[in-house]
Amino acid sequence: MSERPLLDMRNIGKNYFETRVLNDINFKIYPGEIHAIVGENGAGKSTLMNILFGMNVIHSTGGYDGEIYIDGEKSEITSPQMAMEYGIGMVHQEFMLLPNYSITENIKLNREKLKPNILSRVFGEKIKSLNYKKMNNDARQALDKLDIDIEEYVTVAGLPVGYMQFTEIAREIDKDI
Repeated sequence: MSERPLLDMRNIGKNYFETRVLNDINFKIYPGEIHAIVGENGAGKSTLMNILFGMNVIHSTGGYDGEIYIDGEKSEITSPQMAMEYGIGMVHQEFMLLPNYSITENIKLNREKLKPNILSRVFGEKIKSLNYKKMNNDARQALDKLDIDIEEYVTVAGLPVGYMQFTEIAREIDKDI
């Protein structure tokens, strides 16, 4: 393959105190590729993803060995915010959804679309209304990319596990919409 990898993790290692949990992990991801990391509990999958996502647990326990290159540039990802700035998202093993919120509200949480209303025109930006039409449209686009046939306005509570997982993935996809 002649093109440069989007992600190149080289010689990644991690110790938790005296225990070596990752040792010389190397992999590259090229444009258009999809990868899965599989293994038994305790194999180091979450630790590797925590390194890539800049999670505090990695840095507060001594950091890691190795290098990460994003689009050919050496990168030091020290926080989830920095990872997101690089376009890296993470879907956590444990659900990070609010059960009494709709799929749209979970997808758009902390990235809500707003619209002016009568009061905001008088009293300022802080009392704008949620733009549910735009938010539902964005959520629908993310769900459509996953070919998921579920309505975006459905409440998350009571959904099958698979739909909850797809809602988490749609939230990450929506960050690019």
